[in-house]
Amino acid sequence: MISTRAHSLMPGPSTGCLTGLALLLTIAGGSPAQAQAGGEAIYGVTSLDVAPGAVAQGIGLLKQYRDAARRQAGNLAVDLLQEIGSPNRFLIYETWADQSAYGANEQAAQTAELRDKLKPVAGAPIDRRDYHVISIGPARAASTGDIVYMQAHLDVFPPGLTPALAAVKQVAEAARKGDGNLRYDIVQSVKPPLSHMTLFAAWQSRKAFDDYEMSAYGRRFREAVGPLLGSPFDDRLYVRID
Repeated sequence: MISTRAHSLMPGPSTGCLTGLALLLTIAGGSPAQAQAGGEAIYGVTSLDVAPGAVAQGIGLLKQYRDAARRQAGNLAVDLLQEIGSPNRFLIYETWADQSAYGANEQAAQTAELRDKLKPVAGAPIDRRDYHVISIGPARAASTGDIVYMQAHLDVFPPGLTPALAAVKQVAEAARKGDGNLRYDIVQSVKPPLSHMTLFAAWQSRKAFDDYEMSAYGRRFREAVGPLLGSPFDDRLYVRID
């Protein structure tokens, strides 16, 4: 079942609980990070929102952070995403060469400045997590500027860890072969509970994403993980902030 949030976007192992399995799909077609990131790469995923009247301010602060982080040693990419239908919600997807580079960014001036300046306008605490690679596929270059990015969060009970891992890997492999898919990656939490995951990818257009959702492999994925979930299936779509 697709979340109503996602469908409102039409124009207009681990011993802990698998509490976070997210589909978090983001790409700038042919991203340099995709080519450079190795097995030691760390992916930072930050979710945040601001007051509806502070969207422009929030975007400005995020761009300042992105530009500074991209100049930092060990950074391979920083992508900013804005949720379709909820423009005050944002996602930062970062690729760092290794844990040391990610840790240095955690202590960097631009990170502290972003957090401090967002506090007065934030609608919720900033959530930033670090992940390592489970499965990364080749990125494809986009032919238009209509790229759609997706995030979906899954909360799977502990006994479902093994079948959930198998299901996300299978859907990623199938999606990468689908028409219009630009990227479909799986990353897993560095810190316990290690069952926290993010899948992130992108499609050439909204139609390509909708075709994925209705594909046989997309349906099989939802059918496989549905009985394992401890919370509703929730996917979100984004556009890239340049």
